[in-house]
Amino acid sequence: MKTGGTGGANTNASGKPFEECFRPTGTHVIGGKTFTYFTQDGFVKHMRELKDPQWEHKKKPDGALVSEDKKTIFIIECKHQIVTGSVDEKIRGGPCLLAEYKKLYPTVDNFNLMFILNDWWFGRQKKYEIPIKFNEEHGIPIFFAKHDSKWKIHFQKWILYPFLYSVDEDAIFEWMTTQVLQSS
Repeated sequence: MKTGGTGGANTNASGKPFEECFRPTGTHVIGGKTFTYFTQDGFVKHMRELKDPQWEHKKKPDGALVSEDKKTIFIIECKHQIVTGSVDEKIRGGPCLLAEYKKLYPTVDNFNLMFILNDWWFGRQKKYEIPIKFNEEHGIPIFFAKHDSKWKIHFQKWILYPFLYSVDEDAIFEWMTTQVLQSS
């Protein structure tokens, strides 16, 4: 973020509501295993015993589904962008982010990462085809959340943008099931 910029405020204003498009709270049976959903600080707290103590920093995913035995984890990163900024840079680092989780939690056997992106921004610009394909080539799927008819105004930029989104949850859970079954 640039000095005096409002990146963090903008991220929370549009990004936090976007994360609601896929928030599978509670427990879920996926591929015969039981998983519990955690958000940022809840994930850090739940996983603290398994974190390699040589690393001081923490990773706080937008969401995570963690198996009961803590051997399989699905990291959910939701990225929402409505104006030019740095959010789009984060999707370029998917494989590195996945490698970082594996280093921080070396006893976890199966880490899986997915991105959920808003179609209104990422789905209509050709420049994102390369990082999206790069992630997919590294086993990191991209799921696009489609916008509905509710819109909001970004007052600093005076841009009208979609406010509510939905994502194909069946497609996400099918991918998760495939990952669990392949790792068994």
